[in-house]
Amino acid sequence: MFSKISLSVLVIVAFVVSFMTTATPVEAEFRIGHHRAVMGSVTAVASRLGYFDKTFGKGNYSVKQFPQGKLMRQAILANSLDVGGAADRAFLSAISKKARVKGIFNANYWCKSNKLLAPPKSPIKTLKDLKGRKLGIGKATGSYFTLRTFILPKYGMTTKDFTTVNMNTDTRMAALKTGIVDMIGLNNPQAAIAIERGYARTVETYCRYANNLWIMMGNSRTIKSDRPGMVKFIRGYVKGMVLHRDNREKFARTYHAHMIRKGGKVSFSVIKASVSDIDFALSPNETDYKWFDYMGKVLLKLKKAKRIVDLRSEGMDLSMMKEAVKAEGYK
Repeated sequence: MFSKISLSVLVIVAFVVSFMTTATPVEAEFRIGHHRAVMGSVTAVASRLGYFDKTFGKGNYSVKQFPQGKLMRQAILANSLDVGGAADRAFLSAISKKARVKGIFNANYWCKSNKLLAPPKSPIKTLKDLKGRKLGIGKATGSYFTLRTFILPKYGMTTKDFTTVNMNTDTRMAALKTGIVDMIGLNNPQAAIAIERGYARTVETYCRYANNLWIMMGNSRTIKSDRPGMVKFIRGYVKGMVLHRDNREKFARTYHAHMIRKGGKVSFSVIKASVSDIDFALSPNETDYKWFDYMGKVLLKLKKAKRIVDLRSEGMDLSMMKEAVKAEGYK
């Protein structure tokens, strides 16, 4: 026979179990990632101007800044992020391995912001003049992969023709200024900062050689469990795109304020030039698909991909983007 105390404990336990099984679960916070360079500017602006507050409601989402798209991809695969961006190569590599990620829209084209820089008085006029010299760049970046895979062959060169110094973004400008390296690879706004300060001039952008796309990726598990959340994110992003199109001044000033808040010492003119170097098209076009076809074959040959992927039929889910665009009345 149970004592009165034991009976009371059983009653309490039964009540707690009943409450746990019948209570409405608390909705998880939607986790958004963005790149610290200009490719992530739309997400940063949308967050700062409260566009995500309008679509999600305050407190129902978080925004985290990343130094590389590759890290966002890994965060999604680790299920610690719901949405984030990555360069075309990192995205296609993941898709070829049937990773739990989907491309949900083509965020922007950023080849104009992807620059190879030399000092203003350097004898380097083209990439070919880098032979026998030193290049400062991040070896693990999509920019370096594109350089050695798609650009150098156009000049009859390989990475053996010069010395590659693996450097973080924050150290490349100083390395160029002090002569530690002869050329650096940088994206905006850092590239625009180097140019404005008189440390560098542009030798090449990537536009003649590569169709650089920034792909917004969705966590496949989140797409399945919270498809409306994906649509809410895209609606906020589209609002940021509309501002970039209709009021570039306000967009640039908002992004400038974001950069200052993050500790960046950067002028407004640099930011305005940087955000003007990105273009948008939410749906990949046939040129984009052909670029992916070509890049996929190269990745497979280099064993950076497991198989050939046709993004026309797999790897992309544009339905949420189309729903968001319709809801926002965007054309």
